[in-house]
Amino acid sequence: MYAPPHFAESDPEVLRDAVRSIRAGHLVTLGSEGLESSYLPLLMSDDAGTVTGHLARANRQWRRADPSVEALVTWVGAAAYVSPNYYPSKQEHGMVVPTWNFITVQARGTLTFHEEDEWKRGQVTSLTEFHEGRLPTPWSVDDAPAEYVDAMLLAIVGFEVRLTTLEGKWKLSQNRSDADVAGVIAGLEAFGSDSPEAQVARSMDETVHRR
Repeated sequence: MYAPPHFAESDPEVLRDAVRSIRAGHLVTLGSEGLESSYLPLLMSDDAGTVTGHLARANRQWRRADPSVEALVTWVGAAAYVSPNYYPSKQEHGMVVPTWNFITVQARGTLTFHEEDEWKRGQVTSLTEFHEGRLPTPWSVDDAPAEYVDAMLLAIVGFEVRLTTLEGKWKLSQNRSDADVAGVIAGLEAFGSDSPEAQVARSMDETVHRR
């Protein structure tokens, strides 16, 4: 990942929390038919050392992936277009151009596939509890008939990526002046509090205060 020092994020806890907030990402592998990518809900461990998920058995990526080549996992969080018109410095010298603000996390590691029923059941249960935990009446895997769950588990293949690298890029105008940062935040907030742009504005504000 290309990440200049002012955009680079290396704190494992910050990266883990970002991944958990984004929730889904791409599993990228190299195999007999070249590069393949699947977009999936993913879980990162508390120590930010592993990522787990599952693929549909019918998705042949799991058969084609070369286990001797590290897998790449990517997540993209808040992102928005930044207009030069947001910068007060545009009025001063005009030396500004459009850009894109975003949060992204990348991990690499050794990929292992799991067909064992117990492993898959544990992964699916953990994934369900993670997502259902926010809901007023959480659904549980045990709510479905046991025979149905057994059939569903046969239709998936689990995977685990043991991470060797974990890095992030928080490109949120840290290279701009305080006035320009404030201008971008105001410009993005104008799209409305529920917009993706406003989410980027909040991330910018959090990053400014964290650093």
